[in-house]
Amino acid sequence: MKKLNYLVFLFILFLFSSFLAQAESKTVLVAEIDGPITQATVELVEESIDYAESRGLDALIFTIDTPGGGLDETHKIVELIEQSNVPIIGYVYPTGATAWSAGTFVLLSTDIAVMKNHTVIGSCQPVEVTMTGSRPINESKYINALTEWIRSIAAENGRNASVAEKFITENLNLNASNALKYNVIEFISPSINTLLLQIDGTHVKGKILATKDAKIEYYSPSPAFHLVSVLSNPALSSILLIIAIFSIIFGIHTPGHGAEVFGVIALILALIGMGFSVPVISAFFLIVGFVLIIIEIFITPGFGFIGTGGIIAILLGSILLVPSYSNMRWLISSEYQNILLIFAIVPTILIAAFFVFALYKVIKIRKKKPVLNVFNGEKAETLDEITPTKTGYVRYRGEYWLARSSEGRIPARKEVIIEKKEGPILIVRKSKD
Repeated sequence: MKKLNYLVFLFILFLFSSFLAQAESKTVLVAEIDGPITQATVELVEESIDYAESRGLDALIFTIDTPGGGLDETHKIVELIEQSNVPIIGYVYPTGATAWSAGTFVLLSTDIAVMKNHTVIGSCQPVEVTMTGSRPINESKYINALTEWIRSIAAENGRNASVAEKFITENLNLNASNALKYNVIEFISPSINTLLLQIDGTHVKGKILATKDAKIEYYSPSPAFHLVSVLSNPALSSILLIIAIFSIIFGIHTPGHGAEVFGVIALILALIGMGFSVPVISAFFLIVGFVLIIIEIFITPGFGFIGTGGIIAILLGSILLVPSYSNMRWLISSEYQNILLIFAIVPTILIAAFFVFALYKVIKIRKKKPVLNVFNGEKAETLDEITPTKTGYVRYRGEYWLARSSEGRIPARKEVIIEKKEGPILIVRKSKD
């Protein structure tokens, strides 16, 4: 009888597990692509696809609202979407949203493309950011490559490749109704719930979507995504880079305070946010700047042309790093890039100016010749009891010093005379007053 009960229990457990598996397949995951497409967006897309695949979810919906982003990041996202096993739906949402530039590439790469009314896609001509601003890229080398790429993406998903090409060659923009008319998208949908009804029964990647009664689960990105998202802000990554550089300089000049460790950490965070390796020219400037500063501090006297040249080299290297951002090709509106450029360069210059001033003051103080016997005969006040063998603190000109008496016990709160200084310890005696 016990064995029979055990078998019945296992059978019920099996049925319950099967029910859970079926319920899991009726779940659709929703993840938001919001704001510029950066390395953080790549992390989000990769995480959400892995999550949906590992749980065997029925589909993954990316809501898209972006002005565009980096071309390298766009390549990675398109590749992730194309290689995913879970059906992926791109949805330009909410009202007023755009999937410009890189966002259009992402939308076209999804298995099912959907837009809400009063949303726009297009404007895919690449733009390059330079130190003087931004400019559209018209070189056939880049235009032809991107044109063929977007055509292949559209054709692969059964969409109008000729219209897709015009997103680049003519900076074409389409609203939802025109995008549907020209076979660039499959559906216009007012909400995610309606979208699930519309795509129910659709054949995607060898599967028939069963989304009519699917549960909607919103994806919560990992802490890693939030970290990369914050660090991907050009202003913050530039500030971190400048702080890192000068912290390392301070650490080399005055070791033992942890500044160099802080500098290395800040440098790593900055590079994570930038999402790329340091360009050769920028690295060269930074290395030269470090060498010149070290020479100025440890070899040549004063603070002159060598140190100034080092600071300038570091500034040039730092500023050049901002648009390597620029040296990558960007799929983003030029107006938005100019804003990013301003927010990256202005803090860089201000913080660099502060550190230059601080570094100058530190070096100036460090190069002063030490003044001997400055303490002799000066008055101080004991804060602790001291003896010839027991040290305690005294207050001298508002500063706290370790001290011991030259003879006898001296209680706290007594005025003393400084006789001399032995290393970091003052030798004092009782005041006769």
